[in-house]
Amino acid sequence: MSNYLDIDLAWGGYYACASKESDEISIIRLLDFNREAYHACLFDESFDKTPGPEVVDELSAFVGYAPIDARGLLNYGSVVLIGSRLLTRDDLEGYLYYLEEFGVPEDEREELVESLIAFSKDKPLALRLSLSDGELQIEERT
Repeated sequence: MSNYLDIDLAWGGYYACASKESDEISIIRLLDFNREAYHACLFDESFDKTPGPEVVDELSAFVGYAPIDARGLLNYGSVVLIGSRLLTRDDLEGYLYYLEEFGVPEDEREELVESLIAFSKDKPLALRLSLSDGELQIEERT
């Protein structure tokens, strides 16, 4: 695991995630992010170099929604924002099912959807992620 990871965090962003063990680059779409987890759509395709933003139209979702320990981002060699699109309710459907299964009330789910859609309109946040005593630290880069 790396000591730190610089990431331009965009809700609705598509990321090229470079493996440390191989030359393989996988693509994810960030649906949500917090200290405990990142919530993503995972794609089937892998690449030998970072693709351009035009590739997102050709991607096939392998897993429409997955909650992943946010510390796991530090396992990548790099995580590069290649483009973003505004989130829609349809993009968040799997996330909503997940929250419903964990008993999150409907009004809280609706509020979260509206927040995530609004966040996806914002420009990316320049962040540095690191670990301290096993806890994820999040700092804004300048």
